Amino acid sequence: MKKTFITLGLLAFAFVVFFGGNALVHSTSDDKFCTVCHEWMDPMVATYQKSVHGGANAHGTKAKCVDCHLPHDSYIGYVFQKAANGISEVSYMLFNDAKDYDWQANRKNREKFVYDSGCISCHQTILDINSTNQGMNDMHKIYAKLKDDKANKVSCVTCHKTVGHKDLGKTLYEIKHPPVGNWGE
Repeated sequence: MKKTFITLGLLAFAFVVFFGGNALVHSTSDDKFCTVCHEWMDPMVATYQKSVHGGANAHGTKAKCVDCHLPHDSYIGYVFQKAANGISEVSYMLFNDAKDYDWQANRKNREKFVYDSGCISCHQTILDINSTNQGMNDMHKIYAKLKDDKANKVSCVTCHKTVGHKDLGKTLYEIKHPPVGNWGE
């Protein structure tokens, strides 16, 4: 009888952790959640909303932040990286002022924060090399060849540097260097 209660208790605990954790993972995955605490993310969200991936497209479809900024190779890896990112961001916010951070310079680290598995999960046919644009075909062939090459690795954001955030560089620059006015006047 004792084993039955222990087994039922463990199953109930696993059920709550899996389904409750899964709901928590999904409820903390969009720009609205992130900006509740992180006001400094407003420029990122504003530029995301102006981009094709943020809904500024003919269909109004949107990618969530985590579609690009978390790995999609495995659920365990996804949850682990989400937790690591959360811990890193909270600890940074506790001990630093994010407004002092050089976000513009950090853009060179984009390959650490944008995961190809996220890109490929939506753009599944990109490696079929079937575009009418020969330049695109050639570049995607190079990507297919080098994506797993440790010495010469390329990623989606190696070429698509501003994907997901329209005018992010300009926006970040203007935060530190406000425009002096309307030059047309």
